[in-house]
Amino acid sequence: MSLAFALAGLGGFNAHGAGFLAAAGKWGIRPDLVTATSGQLLVLADWLSGKDMRANLISQERASNPLSQLQTVLFGYPGVFRPAYREALARFTSVPNVHEGFLKMTVDRLLPAQEFVPERPESEFQGIADIFNASTIGVLFNSYEPKTGTGFLYGNDAARKWLPPKKAIPNAQAARARQAEVPHDLRYVSDVSAEPAILPVTAEAVKSALWLSLYGFHNIPGGRMDGAYHRSCIVSELHVFDRIFVARPLANGWYGKEPSNWFEVQDWNYEMWFSVGYKAEVDALKRINDLIDAEVIRSGEFKKVELIEIEPETPAGYFHYFVERNAVYDRAFETSEKVFASLGLARPG
Repeated sequence: MSLAFALAGLGGFNAHGAGFLAAAGKWGIRPDLVTATSGQLLVLADWLSGKDMRANLISQERASNPLSQLQTVLFGYPGVFRPAYREALARFTSVPNVHEGFLKMTVDRLLPAQEFVPERPESEFQGIADIFNASTIGVLFNSYEPKTGTGFLYGNDAARKWLPPKKAIPNAQAARARQAEVPHDLRYVSDVSAEPAILPVTAEAVKSALWLSLYGFHNIPGGRMDGAYHRSCIVSELHVFDRIFVARPLANGWYGKEPSNWFEVQDWNYEMWFSVGYKAEVDALKRINDLIDAEVIRSGEFKKVELIEIEPETPAGYFHYFVERNAVYDRAFETSEKVFASLGLARPG
């Protein structure tokens, strides 16, 4: 049975994917390929290297500090990002661009898009790329180009062996050229913007995949940023596998009491946005499974794919983003073990 893992990254809930991987390792479950988005790239690199994911991901001091979320907002996360105070001051004292208009100029200076500055060393991106390229387990991750709305996939050699090359879109280049000549408000949407083939894993690819919107949209590496803003979880390409475990950072629904204040509404917004994108990601796979069950599809070219979703508890909590917690890790580990047991998988002695 071919097996794939899909890990969806989200700050404050990357511990969910880490707990799942730890449980899979304990049970001796080895995938043929793993997809990852955003912060799950860091978790996956640690797992492939045999490192202690909990120790590397969760700061015990921050996890036990009730003010850690506020401290992160005000002072950043050492070695990861710092507040863009210097950059904001430089913008505020720079010569104004009168052509922008007074209102926009004021808003851009008082409420800039850039809130933090990334501080990870370049060697860290190269190290992750080296780990992925050396892995015999397939690795697939993504980035997103906001100017064109295009997503990009990156994978190692092991991933290319499993995933068939994308079919070329007839006359796609000519279609793009024709659209470029049409005014923006009259352009049509077509499949010419489909994602390209799997690109090589490089340090710049890793860096772009970890570039958050909070870092601003200036000097984005290669013009590409965190692919989770485009596709929070990569599943649709995995239809060639027999079984897929998906470690989602957020649940399908809101199982707690209804939101009753501004903070809970913001949390609800984040959770629903991620959930909607995920539901679209797996829709075709589930639809084909249903059509096979109904015997509408009988062609041997189609097969059922077993999709197993491992979700955290919800609501997540507005003040739980960014700071990773032991409770999320432990809950994912325990839930994963229960799922493995329910499938009749044998846990190594």
